[in-house]
Amino acid sequence: MGIKFLDENPNVKSLDEDYNVILDSIFGFSFSGEVRAPFDVVIENLKKTKTPIASVDIPSGWDVEKGNSNEGFEPDLLVSLTAPKLCAKNFKGKHYVGGRFVPRDLEEKYQLNLPQYEGAEQCVQI
Repeated sequence: MGIKFLDENPNVKSLDEDYNVILDSIFGFSFSGEVRAPFDVVIENLKKTKTPIASVDIPSGWDVEKGNSNEGFEPDLLVSLTAPKLCAKNFKGKHYVGGRFVPRDLEEKYQLNLPQYEGAEQCVQI
């Protein structure tokens, strides 16, 4: 597939010239606090790049409830897993939900307002 594994963090110039899209899945939804080294440099570069960023579940560095409270980057695309997290409430880019495997009783118990999936689709834009 031609997917490169990197030994070091590319600088912003390299991100802008050498990549078509950046897939962000550095931290998960349990992240809290300040972004520490060496990830602080990564987040700063993501804030400065012009290359589109797609984040998985929650943008890295965001608080799961408060959103972009650490003045991190704003991805162009967000794919929430299972259900949108509270932080996605003010997200401005394209937003998809992936995973249609939530049992009906859990959906009702937690009052999840999940989108309807067409056919065998596994993702839906919201």
